[in-house]
Amino acid sequence: MKFCEKTFVSWFNKDIDIAMRKIEKFDKTIVVCFVECMIDKKLLANNIIAPILRLKKSVSTQKIFDNLSTYNATIVEDKNQVVSNVLSGNVILFVEGAQNAISCNVADCKMRSVAEPPTSQVTKGPREGFVEDVNVNLSLIRKRLKSPNLAVKNIVVGKQTQTKIAIVYLADIADVKLAKEVENKLVNFEIDGIIDSYYITTILEDGKLKLLRRVGNSEKPDVVASRLLEGRIAIVVDGSPIVLTIPFLLIEDLQSPEDYYQIETRTSFLRILRLVGLVLGVLLPGFYVALQSYQYKVLPINFLVTLLSSIEGISLPPLLEILFVLFLFDILSEASARMPKILGMALSIIGALVLGETTVQAGIISPPSIVVVAISSIMLFIIPDDVPQIALLRILFTIVGGVAGFYGMLMAFVMASTYLVSADGYGVPLLSPYAPTSKHDKQDAILKKSLLALKKRPETIAKKNKTRLGDGDD
Repeated sequence: MKFCEKTFVSWFNKDIDIAMRKIEKFDKTIVVCFVECMIDKKLLANNIIAPILRLKKSVSTQKIFDNLSTYNATIVEDKNQVVSNVLSGNVILFVEGAQNAISCNVADCKMRSVAEPPTSQVTKGPREGFVEDVNVNLSLIRKRLKSPNLAVKNIVVGKQTQTKIAIVYLADIADVKLAKEVENKLVNFEIDGIIDSYYITTILEDGKLKLLRRVGNSEKPDVVASRLLEGRIAIVVDGSPIVLTIPFLLIEDLQSPEDYYQIETRTSFLRILRLVGLVLGVLLPGFYVALQSYQYKVLPINFLVTLLSSIEGISLPPLLEILFVLFLFDILSEASARMPKILGMALSIIGALVLGETTVQAGIISPPSIVVVAISSIMLFIIPDDVPQIALLRILFTIVGGVAGFYGMLMAFVMASTYLVSADGYGVPLLSPYAPTSKHDKQDAILKKSLLALKKRPETIAKKNKTRLGDGDD
């Protein structure tokens, strides 16, 4: 294929904002093409235009390539490569009638600096967080894993966005077949655009397990690096600060990055606390409704008298009352997340004083209901990544508790447990290492053992070289 200005222009929409500059040199025309808002103009002038103007004898694609002052120039011959490169912020230059062109990366895309992610703040340990640039994120991972076995497979997904995605894994530890499966699933999925990594989550989960995640995520490079060392696969999406990891275990939600930077007894205590908080956050409203509606006789007499006096005059039945309070809390949460910060104080006053006090005094809801829902809501945020799914389970258990009491909640709990036990993500049971049980993997589950005791990688994840501490490969 011969490159010429007319052919190049025909590859794009007539209204696209591509700038073109022609340089006449030794009776030949050199065409420089770029998207003006995406390039560094100083680099363009100093590293590309200036070397072309200094040519003294002849002009050819190879001659220009040899004299360019930029280190990341490449020769391109394919139309799709040219279109993709110029829309990614590269400069394309070619000699009229030549068989190939030159692509130079002089992009100047503005991005925020590397900082501690707002969703994963720690008091001990690394404070770096991923940003919205895939190359920066890969550099943060490589800085921690200086291994020749760190494999990075780059693919492009999205017909309109042409989003760059990197599949990262340690070839001597991870299951290469799983990496290939992920690659095929993403490459063969036809979609207009990938805006964020959560689009990839939907693709990888195949629409299954609506109440459970099958894909992990993190904004911290140290967390992703540690998961890669366990044999997992990371998916880095350009434009997103959240890196995905698979396989995913539910036990990961009870673990925090800070757990590995403090003593084991403290870590074990905090994980037990998170587990108790999670269970209470889901079951407490349903438990309260069941007690008030059916099993009130099990309450101590003094507490029962206090409870009856506080709900006296309430017009709504217990189930509707709790559901109404849950609805109010969700509305306030959504409003606070979307309201401008300058109005946050006003929302707090309206929510706490106007709605809370007024509804209690009006006899619509009782103080114990507000306390129960408030405690439950606080406990849910012990695991912030799963709040949407857990909130739905909380409503489900609340309805079951109001309709069928403790026995109904027990049956619902058994059904939910059966569902969890049977669920898996990419061949790995979500409840591992407890269902199925793995004595070795339990050393870093709820109760955490010392680093010296973790001599092997997780048995359910690592497929090669399971030795983590000491010599020898398995």
